[in-house]
Amino acid sequence: MLLASCKAIFEEEQIMQNNITLNKKSGKGISDGVISELTTIFTVKPGHAEELRGACQRFAERVRQSDPQARQKSGLRDVRLVLTDDDRRLLLMTTFETDWDPYIDDAIYIIGVENWMDLLQHVSESPGGVLGLKNTTLPKQVLQTHQSPATAYWNALADWTIPEIEKALRLRQAFEQVLDDPAAAPVLQHPALKPLLEQAAD
Repeated sequence: MLLASCKAIFEEEQIMQNNITLNKKSGKGISDGVISELTTIFTVKPGHAEELRGACQRFAERVRQSDPQARQKSGLRDVRLVLTDDDRRLLLMTTFETDWDPYIDDAIYIIGVENWMDLLQHVSESPGGVLGLKNTTLPKQVLQTHQSPATAYWNALADWTIPEIEKALRLRQAFEQVLDDPAAAPVLQHPALKPLLEQAAD
């Protein structure tokens, strides 16, 4: 009976999905530079707030412990989960650098469908149950259906990807090592290196 009920809800979600217009870059969200935002607002099932709070913490910890290279490939920048409105609403917010489809697919794979359903089973917008736990596409469809575009969005680092930022930090660290090496002093007197030294002086 539960499986049949979940299947009916899942099929309804598929029909709703056919009527959604998604942008290649951000789904229904908006972008700033290379970054897109995703915001979903869910209704917490009555009596599920404490269980959901634990699920949010487990979800964030799974993201934190995931493979850094896999996170970088997915374009994931951050994840924020907020219980609000006296624990009646859950806000799930994230920003990412890749296109919508590969980002969501990678995020579900990296975090694991079981962790998504650990979270989504406590909100009214997801069918959850047996079907949800076995269906790897259900979290994506729930997010697509219930994504709310931001009214406005700005990011201070919107022009640079995480790989570019990390490379810049590695170059800075390497240059500081050169500056600290007495053997490099004669080379650093060359006029061509003046722009680098001026930046290092800031």
